[in-house]
Amino acid sequence: MRETRYRKFIGTTLGTLAAAAGVATMTATPAAATGTEAAQAACVTHEIHLDPAQREAGWTVECSSRRYVFADVTVFAGGVADSNPREAQWVEAGDTWKDLNVYEQTDPPIDHLCVHLVSYVDPTDPLEIPTQIGHLCE
Repeated sequence: MRETRYRKFIGTTLGTLAAAAGVATMTATPAAATGTEAAQAACVTHEIHLDPAQREAGWTVECSSRRYVFADVTVFAGGVADSNPREAQWVEAGDTWKDLNVYEQTDPPIDHLCVHLVSYVDPTDPLEIPTQIGHLCE
């Protein structure tokens, strides 16, 4: 008799936990999708310019609402990552961030550049997943 009550208790408890987890998952998913869609529509990368021979990396990003845009550049020299310059700035609604950087020559010379652009609504929020708005390697 005791074993049957214990099994019912465990079964009921596990069933309740599973149901609660399902409800939490179902209610969290639409909110997350809406936030992601809004963030993706906020900034658009119109151009990423890379010219390893001229040591140039640049981009043009336009935002329809205020976003913090982060640019992560990787400079390769002799096939190895030589440096990792980063830039970030707030882009106001309706504004464009156009940037062109010329990097110092290295030995061996720069042979490859990569630019990765992401945007944030709040860069101080550790739970916010940045939205990728551009990436190019050349």
